[in-house]
Amino acid sequence: MSAASPQIQATTAALRRAVLALTLAAALATCAKAPGAGAAPAVAAVAIGPHECAACGMVVAEQPFPRGQLVHRDGTRAFFCSLGDLVQYLQAPSPHGKPAGVFVEVAPPTLDPATPATDPQPWRPAEEARYLLGAERRGIMGPPVLSFASARDADAARARLGPLKPHTWSSLVPAVLRAAERPNAGR
Repeated sequence: MSAASPQIQATTAALRRAVLALTLAAALATCAKAPGAGAAPAVAAVAIGPHECAACGMVVAEQPFPRGQLVHRDGTRAFFCSLGDLVQYLQAPSPHGKPAGVFVEVAPPTLDPATPATDPQPWRPAEEARYLLGAERRGIMGPPVLSFASARDADAARARLGPLKPHTWSSLVPAVLRAAERPNAGR
């Protein structure tokens, strides 16, 4: 057998470099898609504790469900005694930047909105929860909002409570802002 010509050796070396470059590019692309790679750290809701409402200064744990909380990108947390206060807070510019996570308490569909329950409820990302606006509520700040873990839970509560307006987070925010402008409308 004869030795490969210099032309064939150069072509073979170029092909090896190309295969190596493609393999490296594929490995880097896979790493970039790995959970947490280059992304903001995962955030989660925490128990309320003795915190004051970032909007009104009331002790959050003493206020009735539903309450809210958010985590800023720098890790600073803010707690809210009502979803109305949370929505209002989100309208103002923050020195902490946009939130990394917004959370709301969610209740079972059997919750009685006329009873101002202060016991802790499970937390859910605001974007995943479903809301009903307009329930008769006493002892809450802002427009009366109920929050649920799923559309099914919200529908079950609505069937039991009457004609309340269903919302997702994106439709709730403007609805709460409109309702806050006319607090006694419809009463």
